[in-house]
Amino acid sequence: MILLVDMDAFFASVEQAHHPHLRGRPVIVCGDPSRRGVVTAASYEARPFGVRAGMPLAEARRLCPGAEYVEGNPDKYVALSVRLLDLYLTFSPDVEPFSVDEAFVGLSKRLSLHEAELAAREIQSAIDRRFSLGASIGVGPNKLVAKMASGVRKPKGITALDSEGFRDTFWKEEVQAMWGVGKQLAARMRSLGIQTVGDLAHAPEPVLKGAFGIIGPQLREAAWGRDDTPLVPLHQGVDAKSMGHEVTLPEDCADPDTLEGTLLRLSDQVTRRLRTDGYAGRIVTVKLRNHRFETVMRQRALTSHTQDSRRVFEVARELWRANWSGDAVRLLGVTVSGLETVTETVQTELFDRDRRRDSLTRALDRVRNGWGEASVVPLGSLVHRRELGHVPFGAMSGRSAVDEATRKRDAGASPAPHSRELHARRPLKSGAREGRSDSTPP
Repeated sequence: MILLVDMDAFFASVEQAHHPHLRGRPVIVCGDPSRRGVVTAASYEARPFGVRAGMPLAEARRLCPGAEYVEGNPDKYVALSVRLLDLYLTFSPDVEPFSVDEAFVGLSKRLSLHEAELAAREIQSAIDRRFSLGASIGVGPNKLVAKMASGVRKPKGITALDSEGFRDTFWKEEVQAMWGVGKQLAARMRSLGIQTVGDLAHAPEPVLKGAFGIIGPQLREAAWGRDDTPLVPLHQGVDAKSMGHEVTLPEDCADPDTLEGTLLRLSDQVTRRLRTDGYAGRIVTVKLRNHRFETVMRQRALTSHTQDSRRVFEVARELWRANWSGDAVRLLGVTVSGLETVTETVQTELFDRDRRRDSLTRALDRVRNGWGEASVVPLGSLVHRRELGHVPFGAMSGRSAVDEATRKRDAGASPAPHSRELHARRPLKSGAREGRSDSTPP
């Protein structure tokens, strides 16, 4: 049996737990509340007003003018996430982080569904006692069922489903309720007459494969509650699928120099994280969102893997120039995917063509390791320093952040103080929530 522990409104609930005057009030976690941005998380008290993650702050203020706006503290959330993982490990050695606020917990295969549900209640109670936080937990025979069950009763709910219970619960739901089926994919399925999860389960496999490729038959199996994805325990680690950064500009911008400087700094952040975690990538993606909230994403595959900021920036700039219509831009993002783990030997080979630049890059990384990410930034971005002050300097990546939080915990140190410069987006596995571009669990 497998559990999926999903912390309820995690960021907002952490702030309410740490600041008693916020309890029972609508809380919206965001970036700097004095700047323009989007909602990172909303407490359950704010959600009846229509506030949701990813919504522009201006719209959230209109919908819920009495809300408390709190600047998010990534260090605090990561440190608490690590403590939660430690708690889960007291119940089972098989714990796999899925995101900063979710984790799979593997239980003995000999346990019945009812016994696994009792274990889930013990974990839920322990979380409440120790951290004053709520969690919703899904229980099932595999990760798919556990994940989907966790969202049935929120907040502070527990839902245990076997395969038959999964079908009884979800077959009548709209096809978009299926884990892995987003808005666009659901629209394509509906055009084929697939309206519900049950319709997907009974759709002819050749039709699904012809329309959606290999993912079609996989989703059909998932609609039956079948999933053989293994649980990867925390101690084994999980490789990233992609790493990226994006930023909402403080005001809509149509100045090409400012936008190019922003791309430069984002490219620098991403490649710094690649080198820190020992990855190289070969697919560069640029994300543009204009003032009408129209989003364009374009990518290009490289001939070889890279960790080099200049190479990533040059490709990102070409993609931006080819796809920017001149409209004012609200959001920019750069992501590198198609990652592979880089050994020291391979890392040296990556820079054989320019050893001088390699030595400089390594030296600058050492400076940042010792003096912080903001100690060295690309000169091209500082030309427009006033305009680019909103762009977060690259912080340590997901795996490094967890390792650092664990090290401080073991050393008895308190979590690092919050810095507005530390806003690196954490890697997540596929199925990660909106607003994140990475795929390694925190």
